[in-house]
Amino acid sequence: MRGSVRVAVIVAACWGVLAPGAAAQRTQMKPGWNMFTPTQDIEVGKRAATDAEKKLPLCNSPSIDAYLTELGTRLAAKLPTGGVQYAWEFHCVNDKAINAFALPGGYIFVNRGAIESADNESQLAGVMAHELSHVALRHGTNQATKAQWTQGILGLAGGIFGDSTGGTLIAGLGAFAAGGVLLRYSRTAESQADVMGTQVLYDSGYDPRALSQFFEKLEAETKGKNPPEFFSDHPNPEHRVERVDEEIQKLGGIPANARRDSPQFEAIKREVLALPVVKKGSGPS
Repeated sequence: MRGSVRVAVIVAACWGVLAPGAAAQRTQMKPGWNMFTPTQDIEVGKRAATDAEKKLPLCNSPSIDAYLTELGTRLAAKLPTGGVQYAWEFHCVNDKAINAFALPGGYIFVNRGAIESADNESQLAGVMAHELSHVALRHGTNQATKAQWTQGILGLAGGIFGDSTGGTLIAGLGAFAAGGVLLRYSRTAESQADVMGTQVLYDSGYDPRALSQFFEKLEAETKGKNPPEFFSDHPNPEHRVERVDEEIQKLGGIPANARRDSPQFEAIKREVLALPVVKKGSGPS
C-alpha cells in the first residue's frame, strides 16, 4: 500500500472511531415538566395558528411557503422528538421586521425580514432550527404550565383552559393572544434552543456556526439602535456565541463539506424582496 493511501486509510479509520464519540459528547436535552401531552401541544398550536393566520399579513406565496416547508421538514427530521409526529406547518409573514416564532405542535411563522436579512441558506436554516427546537423541547406549553402554577394565569374559569387541566384553548381569550404566554421564553429556554438548533444544523449538513453568525450580523448592524424584533421577543442569553462554539466542538468541529447556500434560497430571497410591503406589525406581543 502506498504511503499516502496508507495515511488516508488510517485517518479515515480514526475518524470512524472518533466521530461516534464526538457525537456522544453532544449536550443532551429533554422537555421540562409539562401538564400538556404532545397531542395537546398540537391542539393548542393549531388553535393559535388558525387565529394567527387571520391576524398576520401573510406573504400568500405558494412558492415561498413550499420552500420553507421543504427546508423546515428536512431540519425537523433531525430533531429528537421521542417519536412524536408534530404537525409541521410553515408560513411566510409579510413583515419586514426580523423575526420568526413557533407555536406548540409545530406551527412555524417566518417573517420576510428574516429571509431578507439572511446572507445564505444556512443562516435561515439556523433561525428555523432554533424555532423548531422550541417545539421539540415543548417550551411553549412548558411556559404555560409554569404560568398555571406560579402566576395563576391559566386554568381560570372562562380563561384559556377548559374544564380539564391541559385542555385545549377556548374562547375566553383569543388563541393568538395566548401566544403572549405560549411564546414568552426564558433565557434558559433560548439557550437550549440555540444548542439544539446547532445540533440540528450539524446533523442536516449545514455549517453549524450559521445561527450564531446570524445573531452576530444582526447585533453588528443594529449597534446603537433599537434591537431587532427577534431579540425583543427572544431574550438574549449570555455568552450565546460562546455556547454555540462550545457545542460545535462537542459535535466534532465544523464539517469540511458543510452546506452554506443553495440556488433555491437565492431564488426565494429574490422573490421575497419583490413582494409588496404590507405596513402592519406582526409577531406575538
